[in-house]
Amino acid sequence: MRLSSITIDADGSPSGYIAWYNHCTETRKIRALRPFPKNDRYGVQRMEMLAIYFALADNQRQLSRIARKQRKNRLVVNIRSDSKTSVEQLQGVSDIRDRMLQRICAAIRKLLEKMAYMIIFNHLERARNIAGFLLEQRRRREEEKFLMHQYQKQYHDGRFMIGPSGLITA
Repeated sequence: MRLSSITIDADGSPSGYIAWYNHCTETRKIRALRPFPKNDRYGVQRMEMLAIYFALADNQRQLSRIARKQRKNRLVVNIRSDSKTSVEQLQGVSDIRDRMLQRICAAIRKLLEKMAYMIIFNHLERARNIAGFLLEQRRRREEEKFLMHQYQKQYHDGRFMIGPSGLITA
């Protein structure tokens, strides 16, 4: 029996965004979710776990299609995350203390029951996570938009404004 492998990177951001990147199809998705309150003890980990859930849910149809085409080959789906704790919890190595994380993990397990192929959860370095790179690019674009808006607001139409230093600018 031969194995065929598909790799999907997943990452979550405490600002409320999650992303995944499918290396096989080169598809990606960024979702905006309601962020958890700041300074929430498990907020970042919840977003990481939700990123893994949506990576599986959004790719389920495509994975099933690939698995049907490769009847002779056994399909292995490698889900990678830079959250070592989330990966260990999904592997069953670590306990899940938070009630919300338990519910998210149960939803992932329910999703996995529907899939007839092998799913492997692996940890990878933050620098190698393409989904994390996508989130970082999005954050930078939003920051640039905000700065451009502030600049245009302050210096619009060439009017004279009093700058932050207290000097009159043209």
